Order: sequence, then structure tokens, then C-alpha cells
Amino acid sequence: MEPKRRGRRLRCGQQVELFVHLRLWAEEDDDLIAFFERIPLRHRSAALKAALRAGGLPAQDNTSQTKDDEVACALENLLL
Repeated sequence: MEPKRRGRRLRCGQQVELFVHLRLWAEEDDDLIAFFERIPLRHRSAALKAALRAGGLPAQDNTSQTKDDEVACALENLLL
């Protein structure tokens, strides 16, 4: 029987590396500060990816989203 491999799993494909500098302000961003404080330092990247995926990021560019918002607003104004 082959010994179980330890450490990170090997991945295929091209890696894209992003650096995010996030400045949070006390009182204004207390919920986000608490979120990051609960996560161990070496796990914050994975937690941020999970939060972004769960947060309903738009699947397309913002221009179509803006147009949809404008149409919704116009329809809402018609009903008032």
C-alpha cells in the first residue's frame, strides 16, 4: 500500500495570482473586521474565496447590470 501524500494537492492549469490590499475602518466595517479576525492567518485566502463565491458576484460585466437596474427603476417609477 502506498503511503498517503501529505501537504497541498498538486494542481494542473495556469495559476493566476492576485494581491488584495483591503483597508477596513472601525465602526464602518466592524462586521468584516470580525469576519477576518475569526479566521486563522493562513486560511484567510480560502475564506475570502468562499465568501466571494457565496456572495452572488455578477456573472457578467457591470454594464448589463447597470442597464437592468435602470430598467427596474424606470418600471418602478411608472407604478408610483
